Amino acid sequence: MQSVAPRIAAWIAGLEPAAIPPEVIDRAKGCVLDQLGCQIVGAGWPHTRPVLDHVTALGGREEATIVGGGRTTPIYAAYANGSFGHSMEYDDSHVLCGHPGAVVIPAALAIAERDRRHGRDLLTAIVAGYQSMALGGGAIHKAARSRGWHPMKMQGPFGSAGAVAKLLGLDAGRTTHALAIAGSEASGTMEYDQSGGEVKRVHAGSASRSGAEAALLAAYGLTGPSTIFEGKRGIFPVFADGFDGDPEALWTRDFHIRDTMFKLSPAVFTIHGAIQAADALRREHGIAAADIARITADVAEITILHGAGIIHPSDMIGAQFSLAFGVSCIFARGRAGLVDFSDPAAWRDPLIHDLSDRIQVRQAEVAPGASELGGRVTVALRDGRVLTHDQPIPRGHHLNPASFDELLVKFRELLAPHVADGDAQRIVDMVAALDRLDDCSDLMALVGQARSRADALG
Repeated sequence: MQSVAPRIAAWIAGLEPAAIPPEVIDRAKGCVLDQLGCQIVGAGWPHTRPVLDHVTALGGREEATIVGGGRTTPIYAAYANGSFGHSMEYDDSHVLCGHPGAVVIPAALAIAERDRRHGRDLLTAIVAGYQSMALGGGAIHKAARSRGWHPMKMQGPFGSAGAVAKLLGLDAGRTTHALAIAGSEASGTMEYDQSGGEVKRVHAGSASRSGAEAALLAAYGLTGPSTIFEGKRGIFPVFADGFDGDPEALWTRDFHIRDTMFKLSPAVFTIHGAIQAADALRREHGIAAADIARITADVAEITILHGAGIIHPSDMIGAQFSLAFGVSCIFARGRAGLVDFSDPAAWRDPLIHDLSDRIQVRQAEVAPGASELGGRVTVALRDGRVLTHDQPIPRGHHLNPASFDELLVKFRELLAPHVADGDAQRIVDMVAALDRLDDCSDLMALVGQARSRADALG
């Protein structure tokens, strides 16, 4: 095996803006818009308040915007904004690295704002960061995940380190050191998907901060082991017992950002297939909760491990990781949206509890051409009918992608209760023209103003 860190570093250092196809630039813009929407709204949640309070107390040189209010150093801004961006289980996903947007974009934006970089430079860095996060652990993503490691937290530092190294103009040698230093920050378990706890939100911010810090340290001259991935005590052997497949296959993808998935429901992606299948049954057949005798959900092993463990949630993160809760909401409330997953009354709703207890989750093999994020739901009705809907690839998956128009609808609906329409539209327009924006600090000033006005409106 070729040494991985130098190979990734050479790719990053050699990436030129002109070599990035227009459709990849457009995908990066979509990632920025989606992430900013999550940050603006996420900054207002009670479970992100400890992060805002902590970062505010840290102080620091006022160089980058904290979306929740105020300014601080880039690494603290990355920490706060990444946590806000991952606060609702609504940020983008990727089959090779978890949630790249909430890790890569906050760090890249903070450095680009501090250094007043051109939007084209920011987009190039984001493309580099997604690539680095996918390659920096994609070969063991499933194997490490099956042992309980959280891929976003484990791989995230490599993504933010790669993006910031690109913005800092580090050569391949120092970018290698940035990745190697980031390896010392790789960690994070997924126990939250068994018994809850909101700490998962901070995994994004922590990875964003630590990767950015690694690149800054490399720029100052700190070094790390160039064999951080494949070495005897490197990431690959420490976090997994073997590769998911041929690791060389990851290098055949020109830009891994192409495979970004955008969530159309604020829940862990492993239950989207089941939620969408249940919603299709509800809409097509007019099924109500009172009609149902029992429900069966056939899903892949990953959903059993990462979405079916919580039946009766007691907090928002638990609700967003509960297949039973999400599917029950569809039939009990006619939806499974942010207002439902965040509603304590829904967590305690007797009807939802009753439906959840009547759901059987079974492990199924993933059919050829389907996704492990898909799901099949069968409803046995009290009148004797048995109805089934299969959603082999959920909408939003990169093989069944959400359109840019759907992202715009999501962005506007997410911000509508908090941000004036004019502010939201100005952010949309600036992101759409990001490759022509002379100074990225203008974008973050606009985002900060929108959030401040939202706070003023209560």
